[in-house]
Amino acid sequence: MKLIFYLSGENVELSRKEVIYLLKAFNKKYNVIESKGQILVIETDIDPMIFKRLGLCHKVLEYMDKEIILDGTFAVRVQNLGEKKGNKELEKKIADEIQKQNDFKLRVNLEKPQNEIYCLNSEKLYIGKTLVSIDRKDFEKRKPQFRPYFHPSSLHPKYARALINLSRVQEEILDPFCGTGGILIEAGLIGLKVFGLDIEKKMVEGCKKNLDFYGIKDYTIKEGSVENLDSYFGNIESIATDVPYGKSTKLNKDIYEKAFEKIYETSKKACIVLNKEYDFEKIGFKVLDMEKLRMHRTLTRFIYVLQCD
Repeated sequence: MKLIFYLSGENVELSRKEVIYLLKAFNKKYNVIESKGQILVIETDIDPMIFKRLGLCHKVLEYMDKEIILDGTFAVRVQNLGEKKGNKELEKKIADEIQKQNDFKLRVNLEKPQNEIYCLNSEKLYIGKTLVSIDRKDFEKRKPQFRPYFHPSSLHPKYARALINLSRVQEEILDPFCGTGGILIEAGLIGLKVFGLDIEKKMVEGCKKNLDFYGIKDYTIKEGSVENLDSYFGNIESIATDVPYGKSTKLNKDIYEKAFEKIYETSKKACIVLNKEYDFEKIGFKVLDMEKLRMHRTLTRFIYVLQCD
């Protein structure tokens, strides 16, 4: 099946990589047909419903070629990208053509169509039937300030979700610096079994409170230092973590290295976020990718996608 991804615009490269590493999580073959700006076209045989997991994507569409034969009601939506304008006229033109191809037997339903034909109007026109629509407003509703236990250092939920997918996880995930549970909340909401560790008791209690608030039941959260990670958990499928930084952190350079050594021993796959570049290869990791994420004028995060061979 040929799929069109309408990617988030705030960090297009990270959005692309999230899609690719999610495919790799399930060992699925894929072929990138086109990648330009917020548009990514991929051919793959994976169940497209898995892309409901994405954090940095608006929609996933089934690529529609010249002929669009439908059953049921339909609506046409046009999203202009770049300098393109005039979506109402284009919507009508496409809808008229679809009606013609279907012998004028279809009914339009703009509110609850059985088929949404979504058109991305860029340098050329990309037309597809919506398979997955990701409500980005849901991520906004789960921002740290809306949780029962708040801490300002927690990642935005959309980026937490992206880290999970970059970790190539299928079933279970560990955050050894779990804090208030931002990453674990997003993991739990997509049905993963979650494990967390934090050195501060108040964070552990706050994390549990937040997980309970979102109805996540399948979790194990423990208090302790990542230096002793192997004594709390056995081998875990994947790790995704945002390493603490700033004046409040209890980490120093030596503990960084010890922590990453323990992570290396615990899982074969990891996505680690830091506030600086780090030589993970000296630990033994294979660095599959590194992406910079600019948070604001004075803070850039470094996202590492790692394999523990």
